[in-house]
Amino acid sequence: MHWLLLLLFFLQFSCGRSAHPPEQSSGDSADKILRLFALDDFRNSGLEGTLLADFEQEFKCRVDVRLFPDPAALILGLKTSGDSVDVVFGIPFVFAQSDTLEQYLQPYSPQAVEDLNRDSVQDKSYRLIPYGFSYLGLLYNSEVLKDPPSSFGELQDDKFLNQMALVDPSHSGSGRAMLHLSLALFGNEGFEQMLRALRKNVFRSYENSALALASVNSGESSMMPGLITISAWQNELQHEESKLDFKLFSEGSLLYSECMGISTQSPDSALGGAFMDFVLRDSSQKMVIYKLGLFPANRKTLLPPSFSRVPINPWLVNNKLSGQMIQEHTSRWLQSWARIFGMY
Repeated sequence: MHWLLLLLFFLQFSCGRSAHPPEQSSGDSADKILRLFALDDFRNSGLEGTLLADFEQEFKCRVDVRLFPDPAALILGLKTSGDSVDVVFGIPFVFAQSDTLEQYLQPYSPQAVEDLNRDSVQDKSYRLIPYGFSYLGLLYNSEVLKDPPSSFGELQDDKFLNQMALVDPSHSGSGRAMLHLSLALFGNEGFEQMLRALRKNVFRSYENSALALASVNSGESSMMPGLITISAWQNELQHEESKLDFKLFSEGSLLYSECMGISTQSPDSALGGAFMDFVLRDSSQKMVIYKLGLFPANRKTLLPPSFSRVPINPWLVNNKLSGQMIQEHTSRWLQSWARIFGMY
């Protein structure tokens, strides 16, 4: 009888332990996971390191990052693996215009929606939320090029023979912006003629803007179409050592924005929204400036001194290209670009 009572006692104790397992902290990083798709530049620029550690600590979660080499691959990742991602980060709006992403991204109104720069919000459905923006112009090495061209007409002049770096619009946001600017200014038919006239002055076409910028900084090329805030960013970091300057084309400029969005199949859209709000905070927006060289989308963010030279509202020609035209003709435009500049 004694042994039976003893057995019942241990069984009761054992059941009590299994019914009340040791409590886990709600802050266990394994409890919540934010799944993030981003470009390689998110890591290479250092933005990943400055943002994610603080986000993980504040929201008691872990961020799993999957990187993609270019915007086209990032968008394809969203389309094919939308149930494996919460937030897609790094979509240039000029790439989104070439596609229909409405079914892949859900609308989200961020906490800072009233503080966003109005021009930078190019998607009025708020599926793509900008975190940074800039304007397309001409970047040039002021030590090599004393009198840079101020218009597309001058850009075609023989005196600039073999001096310009270009960025491939198939792989780069700023390259795609240059393609759109050419079309906005010269039309669906005339842009090919302009590109052929420009070809003699192109030194090389690069896969991404970082390679083209390195060519300009080294003096191998003297200029490149690019985002004018890059000049301010480089001057802010290098001060008098930087020789990079910019000029806006007299015919107008194109607004360029980089965006983030929540997948319609997001496993945790609430955490995805929290991340987007986190990115639009003042502290995060400052990192967008210093790591990516863009204007912050949140207009309340204090700008560094070097950015004071960059105009906030230049003459824009974005409205000269309709979304329908971009979706219908992008493939042909890219083929034309490759045919004209592919050998460089």
